[in-house]
Amino acid sequence: MGGSFSRGTPPRLGFSSLGSLGQSAPRYSLLGGLGGPSPSTQGLSSLASLFVKPVRRRAFFSFHFEDIMRVNNVRQSWRTHSTGTILIPSFTDSSLWESKQLEGSDALKKLIREGVEHTSAVCVLAGSETWLRRWVKYEIARAVIDNRGLLTVHINGLNHHQRRIPDRLGPNPLNFLAVGQDEFGRFYLFEKFAVATGYAYPQYRWEWRRYEDYTRAVSLPAYLARPAPGYVTPLSTGAPEYCFATDNGSKNIGLWIDRAAQMVGR
Repeated sequence: MGGSFSRGTPPRLGFSSLGSLGQSAPRYSLLGGLGGPSPSTQGLSSLASLFVKPVRRRAFFSFHFEDIMRVNNVRQSWRTHSTGTILIPSFTDSSLWESKQLEGSDALKKLIREGVEHTSAVCVLAGSETWLRRWVKYEIARAVIDNRGLLTVHINGLNHHQRRIPDRLGPNPLNFLAVGQDEFGRFYLFEKFAVATGYAYPQYRWEWRRYEDYTRAVSLPAYLARPAPGYVTPLSTGAPEYCFATDNGSKNIGLWIDRAAQMVGR
């Protein structure tokens, strides 16, 4: 992780079918570029910290419920190492979640909206199938809509609670949502779909379509490059991405969340 990153040619939107996307953005981390102060200012910063009240962060953890054992490992680290911060549980009570599902989509959206409302950042805990979950996508969308910090932390590097081994990292869910600009200079959320192109031997291509669970215009997040009219910028090209196991998440997750919040001015 780390190193240089080039955005290359932005994904093109054709507004009849809303276009197609080539290869997804490469996986990378901002951790290497977010070091501490330079040696010449280290002492001054340490002295100043004695008089500065720590920022009180609220974190909203977004995840697929099937990953709850690994998720609990991450959340316990957040509680242990993130002094002066608050945890937003993100629907671990499955009975509450199921009852809201029975009430319909509007009830679930309200529940998520209220959960994200007073947070500093949405932290997506990515397992193997997190990117497929409709309501994880909506939680990500709320981070954009409500101008919250946004980051992905991969959790498949942690040992599975039964098999006692790690798994291959899953796709970054932020690869599948983007902000696009129309011809009038307005920004909207887009979602990436696999579309079949054949019949006897189906093949697929990726297409960007307007995100159906929130259709109003949004503001461009501070961490994203401005797309040209008719183009989109995937959220993964600007929001940071980490691996909890290999990037020492047990100690660094509080820093990651704080940095993500700072990127949007929180």
